[in-house]
Amino acid sequence: MRSKKWLKNLATIAFVASMLSLPLFAGCTKHPSPQELTRLEEASHAAEAAEKTLQQKKEEKAALEAELSAKKAQLKKLETKRDAVKANATKK
Repeated sequence: MRSKKWLKNLATIAFVASMLSLPLFAGCTKHPSPQELTRLEEASHAAEAAEKTLQQKKEEKAALEAELSAKKAQLKKLETKRDAVKANATKK
């Protein structure tokens, strides 16, 4: 009975010690490495390019929506004119 308790305590101590020693093996530093800085800079440039593309697409969408609205207005005007011509044709 005593050996099970001792074994359990030993396992607990080993677990706690391994958890406390993990940060030592992780290699954490206060400053990023040159490779990490390069990747960060590349990611920043990619994000800027994506934002620029997004802005261009939004402007293109707005222009196309304005064009569509103008075409719909023109269609409505022409349909009204067509209906007036049909009405005049049936009166004669």
